[in-house]
Amino acid sequence: MPGDAHVGVLLAELHFPANRSLKAKRQPLNSLRDTLQRRYRASFAEVGRQDSWQLAEVLVVLAASSGRQAHERIDEIDRYLHGRDFEVSRVFVKSVDPVEALWDSGS
Repeated sequence: MPGDAHVGVLLAELHFPANRSLKAKRQPLNSLRDTLQRRYRASFAEVGRQDSWQLAEVLVVLAASSGRQAHERIDEIDRYLHGRDFEVSRVFVKSVDPVEALWDSGS
C-alpha cells in the first residue's frame, strides 16, 4: 500500500475572448502547459472544446507526498489560472484524493 501519496485534479473551462482562430488559442495553451509542468510538476491536457476558437477544457493532475501539499499546489494552480490573460469560465472539478482510496481493495 502507498504511504501518504495524494493526487490533485483540476478540470476547468478557459475562455479566450479575443481569439479568432484555433491557431491563436494554441500559443497560450502551450505556454500554460509548459508553465504548469515546469513550475508545479503537473500534467496538463486539453480534454474538451478542441474545435472551439475561444473555449478550452483543460485537465491538470499532480501527485504529492501529502494531502496538505496537494491541496496547496492545486490551490496555487487555481490562482495562477485566474491571474492569466484569459478567463476561467468554470472550474468543474477541484479535488485531492489519497492514492490509497483509488486502489481496488478487492485485488
